[in-house]
Amino acid sequence: MHLVVESSQDAVLKMLPCFVENAVLTQNEICRILSESFFMVKGAALFLQQGSSPQSQKVHPHHKHAGDLPRHLQVMIHLLRSEDRIKLAVRLESAWSDRVRYMVVVYSNGRQDTEENILLGMDFTNKESKNCSIGMVLPLWSDTKIHLDGDGGFSVTTAGKTRIFKPVSVQAMWSALQILHKVSEVSRRYNYFPGGMSLTWTGFYESCISSDQSCINEWNTMRDLETTRPDSPALFVDKPTERERTERLVKTKLRSIMMYKDLENITSKEIRTELEQHMNCNLKEYKEFIDNEMLLILGQMDKASLIFDHLYLGSEWNASNLEELQSSGVGYILNITREIDNFFPGLFAYHNIRVYDEEATDLLSHWNDTYNFIAF
Repeated sequence: MHLVVESSQDAVLKMLPCFVENAVLTQNEICRILSESFFMVKGAALFLQQGSSPQSQKVHPHHKHAGDLPRHLQVMIHLLRSEDRIKLAVRLESAWSDRVRYMVVVYSNGRQDTEENILLGMDFTNKESKNCSIGMVLPLWSDTKIHLDGDGGFSVTTAGKTRIFKPVSVQAMWSALQILHKVSEVSRRYNYFPGGMSLTWTGFYESCISSDQSCINEWNTMRDLETTRPDSPALFVDKPTERERTERLVKTKLRSIMMYKDLENITSKEIRTELEQHMNCNLKEYKEFIDNEMLLILGQMDKASLIFDHLYLGSEWNASNLEELQSSGVGYILNITREIDNFFPGLFAYHNIRVYDEEATDLLSHWNDTYNFIAF
């Protein structure tokens, strides 16, 4: 394993032009950062707290494993509150080849003067970007559990939320797992739980979530889904056939046409004719497929049923119709499916119960969780 040890003096001297020019850090804060150092492996930077790094360690500012990480660290530190510090930054794989993502462990002293830790998801639009945004915030409570996923990554589950992380190297994953187990032990030792006095500063970072929606979707990807949002492209799948591509396009165009037509005064043939005009092709061999898809869309297009003044029962169609959700004043969505992903995780609060929609499913075992989500 190759380690790069960058002295705090040299690391911060690189950062000072950015900080001073933008008047972000005070002299005391600069001195605080100067008292820290960090180790690097490929795709990860591990910060050492004050006094934990010997001053005689050799500096390799141009080590081949450093890459863009030192420059990205400058940008990420810029987003933190002055009292917070980075413990670890790990670069992750992304479904988008041009994007750069980091899982960042941030710690601070809480109200009880004990160490508290959260995970931040940081997004760069590309590796040359001079700005980044926050796309995910995950406070680490006492029930935090970490599991290897057998596919080059690991999951972190806490307070009913699960996030999946795939570091860009084995060394980076090893560093991440070591730190995560340590900070999870801190949360257990002090019994941090939602609604208590701990981790109240998490709200600051939640209010700073500003990544593009497709980035937020990627942070909220769930491993047990059978279908996912279309804006998270798979890297290694069989290419669809020509007919499959056409059927996908028909579904999209057909739904768009039916949304804006008076369906009481138009025939299925007229809809198909307009569909052919939109797609600029003859769809005669898809007539049966189009008719079946029309019936499916009609069934989905019914408005959500109002059960109580504050509660609706809806379908996948309703859950994906942003205009309807907003006009109805929806703020929270209970998603009880294993088949359907959350459509707008950056806009609404979701609670997921991953079960199949079938008679044998035991829904009563989830009663307390769902009741508390709806009632509170």
